[in-house]
Amino acid sequence: MANKLDSKIPSGPIESKWTKTKFDYKLVNPANKRKHSIIVVGTGLAGASAAASLGELGYKVKAFCVHESPRRAHSVAAQGGINAAKNYQNDGDSTYRLFYDTVKGGDFRAREANVYRLAEVSANIIDQMVAQGVPFAREYGGTLANRSFGGAQVSRTFYARGQTGQQLLLGAYSEMMRQVDVGNVELRSRREMLDVVVIDGKARGIIVRNLLTGEIESHEADAVVIASGGYSNVFFLSTNAMNCAVTLDFDYAIVRFDWDMEQRAHPGRSGLFERRA
Repeated sequence: MANKLDSKIPSGPIESKWTKTKFDYKLVNPANKRKHSIIVVGTGLAGASAAASLGELGYKVKAFCVHESPRRAHSVAAQGGINAAKNYQNDGDSTYRLFYDTVKGGDFRAREANVYRLAEVSANIIDQMVAQGVPFAREYGGTLANRSFGGAQVSRTFYARGQTGQQLLLGAYSEMMRQVDVGNVELRSRREMLDVVVIDGKARGIIVRNLLTGEIESHEADAVVIASGGYSNVFFLSTNAMNCAVTLDFDYAIVRFDWDMEQRAHPGRSGLFERRA
């Protein structure tokens, strides 16, 4: 029987639904976090940052990478910049304007509640990237530089020359490897996800193939994060990488941010991408 596609977007006004939902979630006591394990599939910008952040919070994390190194992730190709509604230029930018521009740029096919959440957290993402050591371009006074990009009417794009994706990826990779070094994250490379273990409607593990030995492995956890990248194979002409585990999302009705604009824009990263998964 086919799974029902349910976005699980909470009810309420768009500007407060995710804030209220996050407040209503039960918190995990710091002393209990080591009792919980989380699997992260993918080690690009979203996956590496998620693994690093979850490891630093105290959870036991297993990160799975299809390449021999997380640095091979195709996030490196997002070179234009990363958007955030910080309004450094005082040109009228705001959370709502970034939300509006993103929905409009996505041809009004994006899930608006999720786009608003992206716009909300965008400013904090820049601070996180700076803390990870990403060398964003700066003005002569030392402040972060902005430029107008992608047809936006305001200057909200933070960039690192023409290497934004590479620098973001190296920053996220460095933080994840720091957590690997202290033992909070276990990195397993050259693994291809084959299936998701679902128990009572919740993802509790994954099945992977070791690409070096061909061995089939099973791994269990309390939660599974799918950060496997976009469905690049759907495009006839594309610079995207061809390795992809996205078909499993259809099999288990895993709800992504926005299928329609998959892999069409530079990152506005919050673990998600602006106008892409």
